Amino acid sequence: MIWVFAALLVGWGNVGSSLLAPTAPLPGGSWAFVGTGLGLTTVALVVARLGGLDRSGMGLASDRWWRGAALGLLAGAGIALVGLVALQAAPLVIGGPVVYDPLRDVTAVDLGRHLLVFLPLGTVLPEEVAFRGTLVGVLRTHGARGALLGSAGAFALWHAVVAVVTVNDTTIAGSAWAIPAIAGALAVVFAGGFVLAWLRLWTGALASTIAAHWAFNATLLVGLWTMLPAPAPRP
Repeated sequence: MIWVFAALLVGWGNVGSSLLAPTAPLPGGSWAFVGTGLGLTTVALVVARLGGLDRSGMGLASDRWWRGAALGLLAGAGIALVGLVALQAAPLVIGGPVVYDPLRDVTAVDLGRHLLVFLPLGTVLPEEVAFRGTLVGVLRTHGARGALLGSAGAFALWHAVVAVVTVNDTTIAGSAWAIPAIAGALAVVFAGGFVLAWLRLWTGALASTIAAHWAFNATLLVGLWTMLPAPAPRP
């Protein structure tokens, strides 16, 4: 059953991203994503119930959730900052800065709404409940290695369409670096899924991965937004 659920997640992520992308200026940034996220959360909780997981098995019963959340915030933001520093060196490699085009037309108010509403409700919470709550929780009963690798693999495949679209929305699109960038993005997502699953098992609190996931995405988006080149002056 759990592998059927993993396959469902992969299909859900890729089909959903394709169908709902026109509704959102940023990934997950619309009420349509929030609605499908609620549906995914419901399905994940049903599968968890069928899989015999209780609140502890889902990572929801830890009395130290606040410590896990604080650790997750620091870890997620720290890793994102490392990525932003690496992007600063991109001109030396690809001949120009990496610019994420969807952010060009996003105002500070739009970005704040996305970070505080759409990112947690449309992306972070549904994905964490599904992957680090249900998938890791059930796979853990068969061993930690399977939980780490299985959930990370499914998490990377869930982002296949997102990786392609994201790279195509940057200044890398159309260059010789496009294919390596897509492969690199999927490798990064796999590594991120592995780290999140490890964090979930280590802390026993789903709050840790929710915080880390949100902090990583939020820090990366804010960093990319602030790195946007200034518009050219009008003649």
